[in-house]
Amino acid sequence: MAGEGCRRLCGVGLRLIIGFIALLAAVGTWASAQDFPGGPVRLLVGFPAGGSTDLVARDVASELEKTWGHAVVVENRGGANGGIAAVQLARTPADGKSLMLVVSGHVTNPLMTSDAGYDAIKDFTPISLVGSAPLLIFAHPTFPANNIRSLIELGREKPGTVSYSTPGVGSIHHLSMELMGSLTGARFTHIPYRGGGPALNDALAGHVPVSMLSIVQALPHIEAKRIVPLAVTSSRAAGSLPGVPAVSEIGIPNYEAELWYAVLAPAGLSPAIADKINTDITRAVKSAAMQKRFEGYGILPIGSTRAELGTFLQSETEKWRRVIASTGIIRAN
Repeated sequence: MAGEGCRRLCGVGLRLIIGFIALLAAVGTWASAQDFPGGPVRLLVGFPAGGSTDLVARDVASELEKTWGHAVVVENRGGANGGIAAVQLARTPADGKSLMLVVSGHVTNPLMTSDAGYDAIKDFTPISLVGSAPLLIFAHPTFPANNIRSLIELGREKPGTVSYSTPGVGSIHHLSMELMGSLTGARFTHIPYRGGGPALNDALAGHVPVSMLSIVQALPHIEAKRIVPLAVTSSRAAGSLPGVPAVSEIGIPNYEAELWYAVLAPAGLSPAIADKINTDITRAVKSAAMQKRFEGYGILPIGSTRAELGTFLQSETEKWRRVIASTGIIRAN
């Protein structure tokens, strides 16, 4: 009996010790989150400087620096439609000191190829959906088609003769243009670049007649009449571009595509630190200064919860998986 009582007492003591250790660990994690970041933070961008992703990242970094009192360094790692930076982030220690601003292509890359090097869901901790915006189809002023209907007709009558630039193979820009072609019977030739900046430069120079890029990149050049806006990819016209129709408004129902921006961390980041980063990013995105900047870019500010971003990434993956399967554009162009 004495031995049995001793075993019971030892069992209770062991459980108390384990519980105390768990409590200490939880308190330590909480304290660590309160002190975060405690030093510089790196914000990866999977594209060269000058594109919309880079602009948004620098705005987010600027606001976070004010909150954290530490440098938030934007690091551009272009290539593979953001895939090179995503692979690097996935292999980085999950301490919150390395984050990444990703765009829609983050979920489409692994759908387009079996060797993307990362899983868009499993390899990352969702932090916050920052914002979203429609894409813009535009042309060089010398291009004969000066509206979206004329462009589609040209793509039908002379399939493959019209080239268009995007930030890369498998980008949402690429998939959106190919989806429009599949729905209308038009066929265009894709010219992929290593980011929105280089794609825009060649579009402005007239080396590529048509482009699918973000509104924020295009706006200054529309005002200067260096390019001609043809259509936006949202379900309705964009307020920042009055008079420019949505593709769906010209008789192509159910056509809609948007470029979204989200912040991710490596998988395994502690929930306490992830929640801290989410709170600070959400506050930044919803600040008056950031909302004004986003409005000028044609971006809808969001600032989601971590759970909302996780659900969103799943739904976007399934949406574009269906589009890729139906259009047959895996590794096209």
